[in-house]
Amino acid sequence: MNFKSKSVLIIGGNGFIGTHLCAKYLDNGFNVTSFDIKKPTSKIVGIKYKTKDLVDIKTEVKNFDIIIDLAGTTDNYAVEDNDALRDIKANCTGTLSLLEACRKYNPKAKIVYASTFFVCGAVNKIPVDEKDLCEPLGLYGATKLCAENFCKIYSNIYDMDISIIRFCNVYGPGEPGKNKKKAAFNYMIRNAVQGKNLQVYNMGDFFRDYIYIDDIINACVTVGKRGKPGEIYFAGNSKFIKFIDLMKIISKETGVKIKNKIPPEFHKRVGIVNFICDNSKLTKIGWKPKVSVEQGIKWTIKYYKRGRK
Repeated sequence: MNFKSKSVLIIGGNGFIGTHLCAKYLDNGFNVTSFDIKKPTSKIVGIKYKTKDLVDIKTEVKNFDIIIDLAGTTDNYAVEDNDALRDIKANCTGTLSLLEACRKYNPKAKIVYASTFFVCGAVNKIPVDEKDLCEPLGLYGATKLCAENFCKIYSNIYDMDISIIRFCNVYGPGEPGKNKKKAAFNYMIRNAVQGKNLQVYNMGDFFRDYIYIDDIINACVTVGKRGKPGEIYFAGNSKFIKFIDLMKIISKETGVKIKNKIPPEFHKRVGIVNFICDNSKLTKIGWKPKVSVEQGIKWTIKYYKRGRK
């Protein structure tokens, strides 16, 4: 790169993950710009903010060394809310708009596209790696998989440096925890801090791959620095821990009880039962998770306790 100073554009930079990522790059001496459809609830000194819909992005991509796309929908419920096009606009049209803007105005930028384990659907084996077949169960996963393919196509046709990182379940301080559809684990921890019992589907008899926010931020930075064009990387703990055991940690720390709950029919159709990723491909380029789920849960509980009214 021939830019005078290192610069990074974070698409979706005002969200939970984006805010942490902006702060990380700022601490590392980068010039940081946050691009988001929503205005920030609070601003960090030293970060530039741009409020605009991703589908309208054009010359805003100029002169950045790294562009990380965290934008998009975050759950499977748009179709149930009679707003199926929301996933298509945010995940497909938005991503394609970004790729076109980069092709025209900054084709040499390093681009990292943030995807999700939901692209995998009902998996046939655990742990899941990047070569396994993807059969998403909902529009959220289907449109994110479509966007992944856009990225691979542009990387191949136009020799653009685009890598894909698939997030597992991300949790930790900074997430409001008020939306059980968007961040169910944080939602449950926050409820427990408020003294509400843990309502657990099927008594937690399934596996989930939870990754602490600091580890996911370091994963993004690693892929931004060492990720290979056209490649996909799973970012998760890769630990076989049943969900009920995570609930027991929360219960022990907060004193609330664990109650069984029957999942609604829609959740049964679009939800993934068991999931653990194989993160070895990402660890081979220099990343590894450092925060155990036990410690991450305790830190998240402390965060909500500090904010409790």
